[in-house]
Amino acid sequence: MSITYLDHAASTPMRPEAIEAMMPFLADTYANPSGAHRFARQARKAIDESRDIVAAALGCRPNEVVFTGCGTESDNMAITGALTHSPGVAVCPADEHHAVLEVVEHHGGVVVGVDAAGRVDLDALAGVLDDLTARDVAVAIVSVMTVNNEVGSINDLAEVAKLIRRHAPGALLHTDAVQAPCWIDLREVTPHVDLLALSGHKFGGPKGVG
Repeated sequence: MSITYLDHAASTPMRPEAIEAMMPFLADTYANPSGAHRFARQARKAIDESRDIVAAALGCRPNEVVFTGCGTESDNMAITGALTHSPGVAVCPADEHHAVLEVVEHHGGVVVGVDAAGRVDLDALAGVLDDLTARDVAVAIVSVMTVNNEVGSINDLAEVAKLIRRHAPGALLHTDAVQAPCWIDLREVTPHVDLLALSGHKFGGPKGVG
């Protein structure tokens, strides 16, 4: 009997080239990359090269790439870190992944509506940002996903960025791009956002890499 796996939006099988690239680190290259000896330097070199590859795929600088345990951790770190660095509120659409939505709600943020296609309602977002400004409430971060993980809707991050610069110029723009790499060239998204989250297992990489 032939079985076809169709749940790639949840998690993908590892690509053969990803398995091949990881094998040395599952068997022979096991040192702590923070060490000073030869084995540690080998591990450190591999991490640095991986960071270069990710940066090239995103169109950003290598020192802007931070490896985490998963996409959820990346989303949490971005939003919580922004709120810690710049006191204010977080804002996100109602159809965000729970990794974003629950963090925004936990911190007393504001949730805005979406349109019939599941994209952020730009008029509603502008209204919320204007209302917060009128009440002298700072907006620390706005989070809008690139591709919806349930219905596949794509948000125009360039338009979202323009809106935020007009209505909340001090706010950071974060995007959960976990579902995006298989469909969108992220080098076209990165210039418009301040923070972007990925997860390796969504596009052929191993679990446990965000």
